[in-house]
Amino acid sequence: MHVPAGMRAGSLVPVTTTQPARPQAAVRSRAIWMDVVRGLAIIAVIYGHTEAVGRVETVFASSDWMLVSNQVLVLIRMPLLMFLSGMLVPRSLAKGWRSFLPGKFTKLAWPYAVWIALFFVILWIYRDQSLSVIPMNILWPEDPNQTALWYLRNLFFYYLIAQALAWLRLPLWSGAALGVGISAAQLIADVDTGTTELRFANLMTYFFLGAVAMKHREAITRVCRRPLIALTLLAMFVVTAYLYVSGTPVRYRLEFIWGPLAFIGLVLAFAPSITSSAWTKPLEFIGRNSLYFYVMHFHLFLIYSWSISSHLDIGAAGHFLLMMAIGLIIPALTVHLANLVPPIKWLFFELPWPRRKKAAAI
Repeated sequence: MHVPAGMRAGSLVPVTTTQPARPQAAVRSRAIWMDVVRGLAIIAVIYGHTEAVGRVETVFASSDWMLVSNQVLVLIRMPLLMFLSGMLVPRSLAKGWRSFLPGKFTKLAWPYAVWIALFFVILWIYRDQSLSVIPMNILWPEDPNQTALWYLRNLFFYYLIAQALAWLRLPLWSGAALGVGISAAQLIADVDTGTTELRFANLMTYFFLGAVAMKHREAITRVCRRPLIALTLLAMFVVTAYLYVSGTPVRYRLEFIWGPLAFIGLVLAFAPSITSSAWTKPLEFIGRNSLYFYVMHFHLFLIYSWSISSHLDIGAAGHFLLMMAIGLIIPALTVHLANLVPPIKWLFFELPWPRRKKAAAI
């Protein structure tokens, strides 16, 4: 039996629940490993923003281990999230644009609009930002690090590009070629590492490479599992991480794309063998509800830094651990509360007006 795949509530990417002519156990295993990997990537994002916000807002002085570990994680977390999102593009496009585009507005554009508005309110309250300044650069900010929400914006545009390619009957690999082409032009023009343009083109490459890899996932897994190949991929990533920690501008640079891709190759090699267990359940939960964790944690960190941290004398490690707990526990509680009070979901992935129910299948 073939059951159309859908977007799991609160997830940043759609999750395939079944596939024609494939054993149910294999299909479910794939969904589990993607949930687990996405959950780990979201934890890496929260970890990185804990260190960055705590340091920038002078909540604590980051230790060397905090800085180095964050630099290593920053090389892989967003490329990995984009790659995972791209892997499920072919299945999403197969449902047709009348389902594809509204779904992306609901799951990405809507929560971006809601939470960017809440971010501006926080700035208004805590930093006395004037309303004439706050709304600037919403779609294309000069500083992509102003909020963590740029990921939703970029992802939404990548999906639009994917749909445009489908309308033009162009293969999805052409999206990756476009990303590489733009990145190469930026490299020649010596575009600064921290710009929105450089980040957009670089991550678009990972997104569409994920779409291409999905069609060949099993073959890629077999190849990357070979001991010599796996060791080579590990060495490639370690070298890239060493260069970045040593001060080389590696992040979002086309000439160093092989580093994050090597790590992604290791993920594709070994993660598909993950099966559900008591150890994976928390990660599966975070992966399935990644949107809640992603959009909430940065706002929570700012509120903590600006109104709570100064009243607590718990040291750098204490603040770090407390911020991590806030970024994980409050979104988790919100997921459960939203299941009890459905209108709360309007803040995340459901538009606050009635939608027509689909006719029951006969």
